[in-house]
Amino acid sequence: MILWEVSRASAFVAFACYTLVIAWGMGLSARGWRPAAPQLGFHRFLASLGLVALGLHVITLLLDRFARVALPSLVGLDPRPAVTLGAAAMWLAVALPVSFRLKQAHWMSQRAWRGLHYFGYAVWGLALSHGVTAGTDARSSWALGLYGASAALVAGVAWHRWLESAEQRRPAGPPLPERRPTPTPERIPVSAALESEGQE
Repeated sequence: MILWEVSRASAFVAFACYTLVIAWGMGLSARGWRPAAPQLGFHRFLASLGLVALGLHVITLLLDRFARVALPSLVGLDPRPAVTLGAAAMWLAVALPVSFRLKQAHWMSQRAWRGLHYFGYAVWGLALSHGVTAGTDARSSWALGLYGASAALVAGVAWHRWLESAEQRRPAGPPLPERRPTPTPERIPVSAALESEGQE
């Protein structure tokens, strides 16, 4: 029974971490978070914490004989589509940090790594689908509230990021005409004016 409880708890911790990873990552790509170095460190910390929770979730499921999850289930050989969704999310979640190490070792180009990095959105979407369809707590009010709040957070940050990106792509208007300084009449000292009048 304890294995099942640990598996459920670790699943929600992993999902919460990856929700924050997605939202934080989109915030990092915005212009408002500068300098980005401290924020990037927290982004990686959340991803690492989510990966640890995911590993604990998988291990406890394999050890719990009532869960009916075996090694073939981890490679998609399971008759339950919800379990297959979870397996796909797991392998993508593992591939992302591995690709980062490959990029650091100069075995993967920046462009290839960035293209693979976008699969982080797929990890979150697959994890959400897996939790809703396979989770035993998916129909409870608190689980629905968690899933709904997570979806609202990701959608809100994505909408803000899209608006900012659209503003950056908007073409600039025509340059304003150069304003020339208005000529001011030359001022003559009062004493000089009086002298000129006296001479007349």
